[in-house]
Amino acid sequence: MHSSPDSQTIPVRSRDALRLHAEAAGTGDTMLLCNGLFCSTHYYGAWLEHFAPSWRVVQFDYRGHGRSDEPPHPDRVEMQHLGHDAEDVLRATCPDPVVIVGHSMGVRIALDLYCRVPHRVRALVLLCGSVYDSLGSVPSRFPMRHAVTGLLGLSDHLGPVAPWLKHKSTKHDLVSAVGYWLGGLSRTLTPREPVQKLLRHVDRLDMQLIASLGRSYIDHSAEHLLPRVRVPTLIVAGEKDLLAPPAHAHRVARKLSRAEVHVCSDCTHLAPVEKPDEVHEVVGSFLSRNLGS
Repeated sequence: MHSSPDSQTIPVRSRDALRLHAEAAGTGDTMLLCNGLFCSTHYYGAWLEHFAPSWRVVQFDYRGHGRSDEPPHPDRVEMQHLGHDAEDVLRATCPDPVVIVGHSMGVRIALDLYCRVPHRVRALVLLCGSVYDSLGSVPSRFPMRHAVTGLLGLSDHLGPVAPWLKHKSTKHDLVSAVGYWLGGLSRTLTPREPVQKLLRHVDRLDMQLIASLGRSYIDHSAEHLLPRVRVPTLIVAGEKDLLAPPAHAHRVARKLSRAEVHVCSDCTHLAPVEKPDEVHEVVGSFLSRNLGS
């Protein structure tokens, strides 16, 4: 993460007494950033540099991620726990209504958080995230869904071998190879720095947490929340993203009362770091038109 000079750590305790790492940079109205699956605060570096001069930007790590505490039972961590973490951070760090930004899995966390405390949310910015049907938005990827689920289940039976296999896969960048195949990365457009930071972060995650949270994410859906959303919502999609394709973004937008979609040409699942200037401009325009910010 590229920290702003005025970035300050804010102590947060989860409802079950875990220490959650949160930090704020900049001044003005607040936006809260929700990370993607297995990501830490490393992802929003360019975003922070762009928006912190005019916004108070709050970012945080879910339990077991980044600089937050490890949960006592990593094998039981599910999507609902991350939603609780986001709500606890919001209550501790954001006294006024906020804009919630979510990338990838963070899109579902953002929607869940809105529905928990709708009076605390001014707008939603949903970046390259599938709201439902993980690894199943494209029929040709159905076998991958079953394969990933099987591998996550197998990790429960591998014992001490599982962390070793995870380390080898990150060291040899097998994660990126799968990402290229799934349309989650571009060999020509995706910068290496955020990918390398993701690999380092995944390498330190507890294997039981990865397996439990991964299964929970694949089975999770936020589709039922969409009719309840009443705030302006921007959905950004990458043209070549097969994990959350433009068609999915448009289907989601039709179920929202105040939504607009922007598709970044040639981009994959990491559009915010592949074309940050375009994404920042689109988001800034959206916020200005809808909030006067």
